[in-house]
Amino acid sequence: MTLTADSGSTKCDWILVDEEKGIIFKSRTKGINPKLLNPKQIIQIIEQSTEIIQMKETITKVNFYGAGCGDQKSKDGIKDILTGVFPNAIIKVEEDLVAAVHGTTDKPGVICIVGTGSNSCYYDGDVIERRITSLGFLIMDDGSGNYFGKELLRAFFFAKMPLILQNKFAKAFNLNENVVLEHLYEKENVSGYLAQFAVFIIENRSHPFIKEIIDKGVFEIFENLIIPYAKELKKVPLHFVGTIAYFLQEDILQEANKRGYKVSSFIRSPIDNLITRLYNS
Repeated sequence: MTLTADSGSTKCDWILVDEEKGIIFKSRTKGINPKLLNPKQIIQIIEQSTEIIQMKETITKVNFYGAGCGDQKSKDGIKDILTGVFPNAIIKVEEDLVAAVHGTTDKPGVICIVGTGSNSCYYDGDVIERRITSLGFLIMDDGSGNYFGKELLRAFFFAKMPLILQNKFAKAFNLNENVVLEHLYEKENVSGYLAQFAVFIIENRSHPFIKEIIDKGVFEIFENLIIPYAKELKKVPLHFVGTIAYFLQEDILQEANKRGYKVSSFIRSPIDNLITRLYNS
């Protein structure tokens, strides 16, 4: 049996497939990112899924696609952890861009992830090419969930947010100064914490203040993540993957049309398409 995982920094989707019986179960845990969590924390997340742990001895292969797995050290670290959890399985670890590509298309295109974080690549139908080195949520991840979370917190604590939005924001989240500071500087998975605020962007997108924040984020997605592939985009389509992109389709399409880019798809989560491709290959 093969267990496949597609993980961002906020959530991780798991699917167990038996070659004869098909899908055994689908499960979701907290996100697993080796750049943000230590091995003990990652193991605890996996062990919180009763379905996964009950089947761990019978799993013969694990395909793990994850944010933060773009370098060999991170891949090896995740592989060691998964080998300990699944003793009878062959472990394969790839970065989340691989899942985004293969869960989206089998033809040449530019694929952009916009979820908790953001990233992009060009796929020629065979090889995945990255032209951007992602430095994570501290200084990159343009237009992502954690990007919008930072923008909202800055606007709130700098008192730049309109009063009606301030009140709504304060009711929706615990914005006690000490609580926010603890999450930002003492707890794990800061990008996931920041990304939780992005739901406020989606729910209040019609407000001019929020629309301005969205427009800025979408503009930066294209300026920094898409433009490096401008030459290819004259011939191939653009695909977006991730929850933030999925809910900001209208805004993304407007910016793409301004630039003359063809957007072919918005995939909220690529894992179902990925499983179909892996299972039928």
